[in-house]
Amino acid sequence: MKIKNYIWLVLVIGFTGIQAAAQRVPSKPAQGLSASESAVAVDTSLEVTCSQQTPKISRDLAHNAQVFSAERIETTLTGVWHGRVSGNYEKEFLAEDGFVNVDYYMIVDAKRGEALVFEQFGSTRAAPAPKPGAPVWSYVTCGRENYTPRHPAQVHEFRKVSDNLEDARDILKTSTGLTFANNGELVLSDVWQKLVDTKYFDDPKRSLAYAGGFFKPFKVGNVPVPGGSLLEMDMQAEYRGSGMTAARFERGVPIRGFERGRFLGVTASSGGVSLRRAHGSRQGEGGGDFLVSSFAIGSAVETEKEEVNALNSAPRISMTYDKVVIGPLAPSASVSLRGKSKKR
Repeated sequence: MKIKNYIWLVLVIGFTGIQAAAQRVPSKPAQGLSASESAVAVDTSLEVTCSQQTPKISRDLAHNAQVFSAERIETTLTGVWHGRVSGNYEKEFLAEDGFVNVDYYMIVDAKRGEALVFEQFGSTRAAPAPKPGAPVWSYVTCGRENYTPRHPAQVHEFRKVSDNLEDARDILKTSTGLTFANNGELVLSDVWQKLVDTKYFDDPKRSLAYAGGFFKPFKVGNVPVPGGSLLEMDMQAEYRGSGMTAARFERGVPIRGFERGRFLGVTASSGGVSLRRAHGSRQGEGGGDFLVSSFAIGSAVETEKEEVNALNSAPRISMTYDKVVIGPLAPSASVSLRGKSKKR
């Protein structure tokens, strides 16, 4: 097989949402998943996810927007995330830890509505290792035939390493070699503009494969549905890259697109279905609140990724993620609605 078929890593992943819609507390209980269904929903292994089927009977699923509030989600997402990739890749592309050999991280600033993702094939690891129990943000794709571009079945797992955006300065310098002046708060749109102005993504000799994505606006918000709410995400994206990527980047020309989806808030308890992941990683092992977007829940709770092509030709990116899971979410005063105590 050609090498690019293996190097393709879904090099750019976007994250956004729609502003919160004004809504009332549901007049009837939200319709959620059972404990066993929730445990399976947050399992991001290829074995479980890729064996699931589209539900034969539709369900009006929803969550309580006071528990899964936009403020709580934004608090969880804001910060620095370390990324790693596992999946059906040949051993020559793997590092000693069994994951694909890439420098990979995501930086999210929910306050400004911005996010930046960077990935580069090579031995550099700019982001530090996460602490046990840190939130995980996982994307699962099963390599189905209707994906554009084609790529192996894989899991992209981001583990949060810092709540402080300023910690991204050293990570960016180590990864790109560029210095971003410390004369105020780190602004991701300024970081991206410097990468573009210096033509960082225009050199195919820099790495076998590398790419970045900048996402603005980045917004999240609950939208009312029968029985409660769902969390909606929607973003406008700019992707740039070079080298042997399946996304077929043109030097100096960005790919523009969007990623949109709806998430169901679920509570998974520890001790349920085994949530084994490759290389010992377990999402949901300790239980907690999670956001899930998955075709296995239903077509109303999915996340799609598309290129916006003004020429109406075949898009270079067109796919629906098999599953996206975020959690456990940060604590919130609203968790007391379910009878939990909050220490002060």
